[in-house]
Amino acid sequence: MLYFNKIYTFHFYIFTDTISECDLKKFDELTSCYNTKITILLIDTLQLKKLPTNKLWSHAIYFRFIIANYFHNKTNKILYLDSDIICSGDISELFDIDLNQHIIAAVADRDQYIWKKRAEMLATPEIANGYFNSGVMLIDTDKWHKNKITEKTINILLDDKTKAKFVFYDQDALNISLVNQVLFLDKKFNTQFSINYELKNKTLFPIINNVKFIHYIGPTKPWNIWSEYPSTHLFMTIKKNSPWKTTPLIAASTSNQYRYAAKHMFNNKKYIYWLLNYLYYFVNKVLHK
Repeated sequence: MLYFNKIYTFHFYIFTDTISECDLKKFDELTSCYNTKITILLIDTLQLKKLPTNKLWSHAIYFRFIIANYFHNKTNKILYLDSDIICSGDISELFDIDLNQHIIAAVADRDQYIWKKRAEMLATPEIANGYFNSGVMLIDTDKWHKNKITEKTINILLDDKTKAKFVFYDQDALNISLVNQVLFLDKKFNTQFSINYELKNKTLFPIINNVKFIHYIGPTKPWNIWSEYPSTHLFMTIKKNSPWKTTPLIAASTSNQYRYAAKHMFNNKKYIYWLLNYLYYFVNKVLHK
């Protein structure tokens, strides 16, 4: 965000349950480079660990629940961003958006077919009019607190019958809690792209002039060593201009990651790396049976 919005003043809050001394120093360096302010907040995740997770999503997906309540009585509006989002342009349009009676503003997830399917699955007919992606949310913190959105959403997730219907735990629950309370934004504020689309040539990378946020959905992220495509060039450009410029990309470490690494290495004709990752995948699967 700083790379494309140098003329604006921001205060970033990073919510995490762990951070290294090395990264803390890099954040300090970043604040000096861009004359910005960054606050790191360590979260006690004990209560969040009671909520459902899977091999793709850890309890970190629930940090957004804590974030909105944290800012109650501190500021009336915040912009929440998932960590797999890259800013790709000037975001000043967001500064003046009037939420009116809505609690949040967000971008719709995919298309009306998906909205209808999620509405049926979640037994919430109103969702057929719009199902939002929770990766980018402009939040009215007072309305969020007043309407007890965090409490409602957690209670939904603790209900065994309800959560059994969920595909995207936090996102499904938030769509129920915030039904009819969402102002839908243009998709340029949350343009969703999976690097795994590269395996099937399913879609072109959505880089167009007016995109503001690119959301790398799916299990493969631009900081993974096997995600070497034009669709990750923007990430690499920003990385090279940051305190993390010498930090290596992340290698596979789980069977699921080895599986995707093997697929992408094969797709990029790196056959030795494909074979190595496939062998690691096979060994991990056998060891964890």
